[in-house]
Amino acid sequence: MKKKFFTIILVVCASALLAQTTQKTDIPVQSLYSNQVKIKDIYFNKRVDRAGKGEELEVEVIFKNLTDDPMDIYVNIIATYEKEEKTKSSFEMPVPEKERIRNFVPYPDDISNYEYTDSKGKKIFQAYPKNTKTGINPLTNKLYFLPVKDDLVVRSYHVSPYRKDFIFFNYVTVLVFDKDGNPILREVYELTGKRK
Repeated sequence: MKKKFFTIILVVCASALLAQTTQKTDIPVQSLYSNQVKIKDIYFNKRVDRAGKGEELEVEVIFKNLTDDPMDIYVNIIATYEKEEKTKSSFEMPVPEKERIRNFVPYPDDISNYEYTDSKGKKIFQAYPKNTKTGINPLTNKLYFLPVKDDLVVRSYHVSPYRKDFIFFNYVTVLVFDKDGNPILREVYELTGKRK
C-alpha cells in the first residue's frame, strides 16, 4: 500500500514540476485572426533615413474595431529580413540558424524583448515579444485606444543600416494584444505583396 501511495505521489509531483519547467511563451506559427479587431489597410513606404545611416521602412496600419465597445490594445510591429529555407532537394544544406534572420527591427524598439534561447543555449530572435504589454502608444505612454466608429492608425519606423552586404526587409509582422496581454491578432506580410 505504501509503495502505491509513494508512486502516486511521485507521479503527481513529477507532472507538476514538468508543467512548471516546460511552460513557455506560446508563439503562434500562422496568422491569428480576431472577431474583435481587423487590419483595414496597411501601407509600406521605403525611404532614405533622415540621418543618412540606412534605408527606412515606414509601416502604417489602420485598425478597425469589430465590436460594439471601445477597447485598449497593445500593438507590436516587427520588420525582418528572413532567409527562406530551400526545399527543392533534401541534399541541400539547411540555412544556418544565425543566417535565418539577418535584420530584425521591432517597434517598440526594445530588441531584448524578442531574444529567446534555443535548445543549444544560443540566443535567437523571434517575432513575438516576451512581455506582450510593451506595445504602447509612444505619444501617450498608454495603451492604444481603439474606438468603435473611428479607425486607429499606428505608424512604425524601421531602419536597415547601410553596410557592405546591405539588405532591406522582406517581412513585416503585426501583433495585437488585448489589455490583459493576450494575443488577438497576428498577421505576417511579405513585402512583395503576398501575405504569409
